[in-house]
Amino acid sequence: MASTHRLSRQQIVYSLDQTHAPALEITPGDTVVLETYDARTGTIQRDGDLLDHAHPQGANPATGPILVRGAAPGDALGVEIQRIDLAPQGFLAVKAGMGLLGHLAKDFATRMVQIEGDQVRFGEHLRFPIRPMVGVIGTAPAGPGISTGMPGSHGGNMDNRYIGPGSKVYLPVNVPGALLGLGDVHGAMGDGEITFIGLEICAEVTARVELLKDFPLRRPLVETPEYWITTGDHPDTTQALRIAAEEMVLLMQERMGLSFADAYMLMSAAVDVQICQCCGPGEFPVTTRAVISKALIERGAKA
Repeated sequence: MASTHRLSRQQIVYSLDQTHAPALEITPGDTVVLETYDARTGTIQRDGDLLDHAHPQGANPATGPILVRGAAPGDALGVEIQRIDLAPQGFLAVKAGMGLLGHLAKDFATRMVQIEGDQVRFGEHLRFPIRPMVGVIGTAPAGPGISTGMPGSHGGNMDNRYIGPGSKVYLPVNVPGALLGLGDVHGAMGDGEITFIGLEICAEVTARVELLKDFPLRRPLVETPEYWITTGDHPDTTQALRIAAEEMVLLMQERMGLSFADAYMLMSAAVDVQICQCCGPGEFPVTTRAVISKALIERGAKA
């Protein structure tokens, strides 16, 4: 029978690494409530706390790792994000010289913002909707560990706003037990995350973890009630977009039985290729996605 577990935000790592001891062991089908820290591990509490120094422990703490019993290389995890409950307060920030508009950002600045129901209070008179999402989710790679600040074929810091309540993230299992980590929740984040900083906030994420045996994945794949979403990342923007597009054309060929030419033509008419994060093109990996309607995939599969 499936169980529900809770994992404290005191159980965090700053890399996804097969050498980390598991913080929790679960059985496939179990649900976990993960307490997550913000990207600065709770050290930013007022407008005067500036991001003018590197965090001494690392970027983007992830709660975990979680060992999934029976998971082996060649399998995949299906992580269903059921709920994201935000803390009452988070922060937005500017780092001098950093981000897509770093050439215009001359000073450091921080703004604490309050969560009021389904709205963010930005100053006295301005409100905008929350849009909770998980920035970091991944499994341990087969080789050396990878910082939770970085994306890759194992997942990691994808900053994909589609990874929110109701989504399911499929991740490759590269090492026994998978060693799943999750964190870096944003209360809201615009595509691009152009300052390097989304609405950084502590949270509780409720996730159900499934194990798919003999289900090899090239890269993370995201499913929502409406869409299938492939992912890409690379320091070069063009290459990052190309990776997500290549994954999508392969998905369409595999699931719809299309030739490359037909899938490629259909992509150009019905698939959106988008940027998730582009805060430092050329210096920091750009993360991307390609998005297709599930209904279109299903119609193609029946044709």
